Amino acid sequence: MESNDHRAGERPRARRVRLAGRAGLAALAAAVLVTGCASGGGGDAGSEGGTSKAASDGAGAFTPGLVNVQENEGDVVRGGTLTYGVQALAPVLDPGKQGASRGGTGGDAAAAVYGVLMKYDPDSGEFAPQLAESLTSDDDVTWTLKLRDGVKFSDGTPLDAQAVVASFDRYTEQNGADAGLWKQTVESATVTDPLTVTITLQAPWHRFPSMLALGYGMIVAPSAGSGDAFKPIGAGPFVEQEFRPGEARILKANPDYWGGPPPLDTIRMVALNGPQENVDSLKSGGLDIAYIRGLAPAIKDVVDAGYPGYISVLNSGSAEIINNREGRPGADVRVRKAIAMALNPEQIDQRAQNGEGMPTSDIFAETSRWHPDVPGVAFDPEQARKLLDEAKADGYDGTLDYMFLNEPKDHAIALAVQALLQNVGFTVNMHGATSAADIITGVYVQHDFDLAHAGLGFYESIPDLGLQGVLQSDSPSNTAGYADKEMDALIAKFRSTASEDDARTVMGEIQKHWNATVPSAPIGALPSIRAWQKNVHGVEPSATGIMLLGDAWKSGE
Repeated sequence: MESNDHRAGERPRARRVRLAGRAGLAALAAAVLVTGCASGGGGDAGSEGGTSKAASDGAGAFTPGLVNVQENEGDVVRGGTLTYGVQALAPVLDPGKQGASRGGTGGDAAAAVYGVLMKYDPDSGEFAPQLAESLTSDDDVTWTLKLRDGVKFSDGTPLDAQAVVASFDRYTEQNGADAGLWKQTVESATVTDPLTVTITLQAPWHRFPSMLALGYGMIVAPSAGSGDAFKPIGAGPFVEQEFRPGEARILKANPDYWGGPPPLDTIRMVALNGPQENVDSLKSGGLDIAYIRGLAPAIKDVVDAGYPGYISVLNSGSAEIINNREGRPGADVRVRKAIAMALNPEQIDQRAQNGEGMPTSDIFAETSRWHPDVPGVAFDPEQARKLLDEAKADGYDGTLDYMFLNEPKDHAIALAVQALLQNVGFTVNMHGATSAADIITGVYVQHDFDLAHAGLGFYESIPDLGLQGVLQSDSPSNTAGYADKEMDALIAKFRSTASEDDARTVMGEIQKHWNATVPSAPIGALPSIRAWQKNVHGVEPSATGIMLLGDAWKSGE
């Protein structure tokens, strides 16, 4: 079998982007923000792609990649502070207890402090070593992780194989964001020698390197401690200097970083009041980088204004989650199909975003490399009425309790959904939540809903993660309570398929089975952008919207 050799020799200088219990609840809150039921209904960026010259093709299909590319960056300037407007500030920089696997909700800060073993190259769709020296496999089952000699944590202790395995175990024990997939796929991770870890999987997985670009790849020093005594000690280009809850997280340069001191002196991360405030602060000069998620008109606004940036798309980032559990209407597949067939994504998008979004019932949007030649559930109100009538004849009264966040965009979506469902005979009782905490409690913790507007969230860089989390029968993040052995087998088949063309074929099988069983109802993909000032350079996009800032710098413009 051909070797999957992900190697690097000297430090891989970041490709310059040429562009103009409470811990568990905190982690769950970050997940909710990522998948889109809080603050504007947007989701995090997941569909990473190559360089793009325009925000969209004019029909709402945002093209993932770089925009407003700056051709002449000049020489690197050292010093200064970069202010980054993110979506949420993680309460603690412990990868296993916050959104370390997602950009905008803690992943950027965690990557800056801990670094990542592997990083994602959106242009090639491949993973390359960062803190690691290489990651190789001959059979996609046994992976050999080689570490760089001489890399040290910020406390001066070595980042060796023992520390890596201990960090893996720590993350798993904390049930970090990707732990479910790790437990399902990894048989063992053992120390082979001081700079080598051997990772053995239960079955072939060609895309396994993706796991080491997220939380598992953020190695926590043995001296970091735990609980109230925890200190964020990593081997990244920055260290945490100060955290002011609800206000800012300040990181300062790590002078002993293995690749040399980063150009910036400090990074200041702030969480403003949603994407529009980030847009306004970017335009006023208050932010150097702004994370603008979910609001298609705002994304087009900053691109048209000439700001450099990186556009990404979260597949199925806007969806109506159907509670499949016993005792709920959605336990009947006829009801689930009726809901999906009653919804017209284009009409909903017109109501919520003046038709400028990315409406689709496909699991993976047409902009995705994983998009198969199989469409999602088609809008068919007549068939929806027929299925609903059949369910009613068997005793169902047609009522749905619908939960959504009561803010402008989500409220507009909810009204459109209600109208479409009632048009085919449902009675929709609206429950507008006043805060993300209410959504977390009702939908993600208590599962007290029939239908909820949120997001599913399938990332381009690691589609396996979303499939396992959203659809796997025993996944703790399977919010809909969907359980189907055939779908479980298809997910395992997708994960073991190496060829991208073959993987798309399997994705077509997954889409077909989705259409037959309707776990939930996607209504659109969600675009996002990290936009920055023209004097910001060296920002490097990686997996799941995480921006690597070790080579970022600001010119004197």
